[in-house]
Amino acid sequence: MEHPERWRGRPRGWPIGLALLQTFIALAVSGVRQVPVTTVQLGLLVAGPLALLLLRRWAVVASTATGLINVAYLLLGFPFPAIIPSTFTAIASPFARARREAYRRYQAEEQRRRSEEEKREAADERVRIARELHDVLAHSLSLINVRASVALEVMEVQPQEIRPALQAIKQASRDGLAEVRSVLAGLHPDGAPRSPTPDLSRVDDLIRQAEAAGLKVETETLGRRPDLPATVELSAYRIIQEALTNVMRHSSARTATLVIQYAARAVTVGVADPGPASPKPAGHEGGHGLVGIQERAASVGGVATARPDGQGGFEVMAVFPR
Repeated sequence: MEHPERWRGRPRGWPIGLALLQTFIALAVSGVRQVPVTTVQLGLLVAGPLALLLLRRWAVVASTATGLINVAYLLLGFPFPAIIPSTFTAIASPFARARREAYRRYQAEEQRRRSEEEKREAADERVRIARELHDVLAHSLSLINVRASVALEVMEVQPQEIRPALQAIKQASRDGLAEVRSVLAGLHPDGAPRSPTPDLSRVDDLIRQAEAAGLKVETETLGRRPDLPATVELSAYRIIQEALTNVMRHSSARTATLVIQYAARAVTVGVADPGPASPKPAGHEGGHGLVGIQERAASVGGVATARPDGQGGFEVMAVFPR
C-alpha cells in the first residue's frame, strides 16, 4: 500500500519520543499528587507508545495492543495520565486510516463482484429458459404443423386419415403444454417442475411423436446406459428432440436414423436423414436450432456437429463426457 505523503517525512523514532513524553508527564502528575510511580506503571507507560512502532506494517495490531495496555493500566488502578493519547494516535494515524480505507474499498469491490455474479447468473438462467422453451415449442409446433398439413392433403381423398391426424395434434399440443408449464413452474422460487426432467429413458416418447407425424425412426443403441448427470441426460434428450424436429421441418425424407452409444468415457448421440432438404419458402431466415445444439453440448462439457453428410442428407452428432 502506498504511504500517505504527509507521513513519509515523519521520523521513524517518534513513538519513542512519545513514550518519553508520556513518562515525563506521568512523573510530573505523580509528583503533584505525591503518588509514587511503580515499575509496572512505567513499563506500561513506555509500552503503549512503543506499540505504535507496529503502525507501519500492522496497524490493527498496534491499535489493539495500545488499547489492551490502556485497559491494563486502568484496571491496575494507576492514576489517569497521558497514556490514552497513544491509543488515539494508533486509531487516528494515517496508516490506520489507510488500512480502514483499503478495507472499505475491499468491501465495495466485493459487493460489486457479487452484483456482477448475480447478473451473470440471471443472464445464464434467461438463456437456459429461452433454450428450453425453444426446444419444447419448436418440437410440438412442428408435429402439429406436419399433422395438420397431412390432414388438409387427405381431407377429401382419404377422410379416414383425418381422425389420426387430429389425435396426433391433440397429443402433441398436450405434451408441449405440459413441458412449457414444467419449465415455467421452475421460475417460481418455491416452484418445482410439474413433470420429471426429460432424460434418455424417454427417447421412445420422441420416436412415438415423430412417427405420429409420419417420420419413421430407426433406432440403434450400443452399450449399456449408465448413471449420468441430469444435465447431460437433459442435453442429450433435447439435442435428439431438436434433430428430429429439424428432419420434420427441413427435410423431404420420411425416415431418420437415431444412434445412441454408451462408451467407457463418453456418450454419443446421432441423428441422420437421407435428405434431400426441403426447399425454403421465400423470406425464410435461418433459426437458432443448430446453434442451440452446439451450445447445449458445450454447456455440459461436450461437443456437437451438425452438417450435410455429402450425399444429400444431414447428420447431427453430439458427444458428452461420462
